[in-house]
Amino acid sequence: MLFRSLGRGQQLDDFEGGVASWTSFGNTLTSDSVTFLVGSKSAKMVANSTPFSISTTQSFGDLSAYSGAASGAPITGTLGIWVYLAAATAIQSVSLKVGSSASNYTQVSGVKGGYASKIAGWNYYVFKLKDGSTVGNPNWTAVSYAFLNFVSSVPPTIYADYFTIGKGDSIALNGIGRRVETPTAYVAVPAV
Repeated sequence: MLFRSLGRGQQLDDFEGGVASWTSFGNTLTSDSVTFLVGSKSAKMVANSTPFSISTTQSFGDLSAYSGAASGAPITGTLGIWVYLAAATAIQSVSLKVGSSASNYTQVSGVKGGYASKIAGWNYYVFKLKDGSTVGNPNWTAVSYAFLNFVSSVPPTIYADYFTIGKGDSIALNGIGRRVETPTAYVAVPAV
């Protein structure tokens, strides 16, 4: 089932301002105004190798209220991002590094949120910070680093939209005003 919840998360990047603050590795990264979930743009990645990734050093600000810690290993918090796949098998896994720098971060594997298997269409990945491994001493009051890594068997074209953080360990602000928690059914959201 889907539950409405307001005010329990923060948008980190919805890619409405483009992708200039992101750097790509193993893919061509562009802003896309055809396939998006929220607003009118997404980040389009045309992979030419696998794995492929994107990273940024943009300031996300003070996220300590979400991580449950001012510095060091996070106690709580969940990040989320929507990823559009043309085929359900387009990517095998997603991982995230997030923190105050490329030397001070928590790395966590993405888990499919809301339903058991990937679908052709929009898939919501969640990253539970407390399940990650911490490198260095991230400063959660000044977060300015994120690195998303995608593993695939064949380099695909994917889209990413609405990168967020939320309180708790199983939900994250997800861009459509709803939080996915153990649903009994799921209706695919088509590409726009």
